[in-house]
Amino acid sequence: MTGPMNRFDDLAPGLLGGTRPERPVADAPHEGLRRLVRDWSLEVTPRTAEALTSRPPPAGTQIYITHLPGHPFEEVIATAERLKTQGYDPIPHLVARAIPDRDTLESWLLGLTHRAGVDGVLLLAGSLAAPHGPYADSLALLEAVNLRDHGIHRLAMAGHPEGHPQADTATLDAALATKRDYAARHGLEAWLVTQFLFDAEPLLTWRQRLHDQGLALPIRAGLPGPASLATLWKYALSCGIGASRTALARQGKRLFKLARPQPPTRQLLALAEAAPDDLRLHFYPFGGIAATLDWVEALDEGRFTLEGAGDELRMTSH
Repeated sequence: MTGPMNRFDDLAPGLLGGTRPERPVADAPHEGLRRLVRDWSLEVTPRTAEALTSRPPPAGTQIYITHLPGHPFEEVIATAERLKTQGYDPIPHLVARAIPDRDTLESWLLGLTHRAGVDGVLLLAGSLAAPHGPYADSLALLEAVNLRDHGIHRLAMAGHPEGHPQADTATLDAALATKRDYAARHGLEAWLVTQFLFDAEPLLTWRQRLHDQGLALPIRAGLPGPASLATLWKYALSCGIGASRTALARQGKRLFKLARPQPPTRQLLALAEAAPDDLRLHFYPFGGIAATLDWVEALDEGRFTLEGAGDELRMTSH
């Protein structure tokens, strides 16, 4: 499973597994924000992907497709096929614990590559209490199969800036090093996609630590799309994210009664100020596809002003 994962020049072409043409960057003070937002990606389920028909993102957008627990993988393949024909870059989730056997794994990969035309996946262990087959985690799957032999040339991996409830930091780092080495050995383009964050600081600290350990990889930083604070709190509780949940709570209980969707402005501005070249954004549209796309595309197209002390965003119509 995956659902919301708790589970990127300025960059060289393809460094984050995407092919969408770059847009020109505006002059300061917009430059940092637009540079960060360019080449953003989106997460959908097979069901929510249907909303893209009436509210399409730009052609070439990288769209990640979750494999929900209890749902057939055929839904993922069919969604990837449809998105590919519509001009997007689908990146399906491949959940190790959901795969019952080697034959099924090969069948799923065949469906993705030959039928849907996909050459990249996001590899996850998954949150199932017990694996359905021999792959207890993503490392077990990589030990059993050469993804490149099955048509996969791009490998996205889960990143956990705020840790994971079932693994300590040393274990997570060791697993990441093994997966990075696997990608290099098999000539796979590799990058990280993180859990969603309500605070930029854990991500920036985690990114620096990876650099210090020689584990630097391009990163797609997960942010929630505009949604009510009550909705955001629900997802924070369900996914167990730590420091970000605390940051959300600091905004005050009174705000939870507001109906107006809250965009991830504070996280975005903090990341833009840090302006790392290897960072792009990945959006979880908890408040709906249309609301997320409207907000992100306004940023991408420079339709905003910086107000206050430079820590407030106001969207404009032009």
